[in-house]
Amino acid sequence: MSEQSIRPAPRFLPTDDRKPSLITRPGGHEKPLLFQESVNLGRPIIAREIEPWTDAGAHELLSDIMAAHEAGDITTIARYKGNNPRRWLASIYPFAMEPRFVGLFFPDGTLLGWVSFTTSPYLPGKAVLGMVIRPPYQNAGLGTAVLLHAKKYLQDIMKDKTIMSIFFETQEKNARVLAIAKKMKVQHTGRCIDQLKGGIAMLAYSSDAGMEE
Repeated sequence: MSEQSIRPAPRFLPTDDRKPSLITRPGGHEKPLLFQESVNLGRPIIAREIEPWTDAGAHELLSDIMAAHEAGDITTIARYKGNNPRRWLASIYPFAMEPRFVGLFFPDGTLLGWVSFTTSPYLPGKAVLGMVIRPPYQNAGLGTAVLLHAKKYLQDIMKDKTIMSIFFETQEKNARVLAIAKKMKVQHTGRCIDQLKGGIAMLAYSSDAGMEE
């Protein structure tokens, strides 16, 4: 038996698929958002797991990351310009972090935004959450719905019963995320100055999974 045949396969495998649309994982996470009525968009919202390791999937995620960076909502060292999307995405979300992505869609397939979940050896028992909501759909309750959804279905999304809570950081000036954190009553766990991100003050929050509102 070769070394390759006994090596554990990563949760997501890079492919050469060049389909021009997003691929949602067969049998992957697909549950309705909680408190859907609080999302002020006039249409149902569906949460589906996105397959990121295709050119189309990686490009979609990276385009949103770069747009959010340009808007000042997040910071990233990535400078993606449309080439080698899977390589760039892996530089932000290495396989070792076991990334999972859940997209928020209208029933017709329109992507409104997405949330990422990763692991870190420095945060045992926690899933590190990242989120991008596309500008036309901001300030409509999606951020709150995402956190509610993540809190209830975290172990289902991560496929790991040892993951018990969510951890996320946000810029001290990000009023939208701070309002969500206050509304959801998540625990403020620290503040630091991130020199890598230009001396930006970052606030950290943590929330237990499975908490009902």
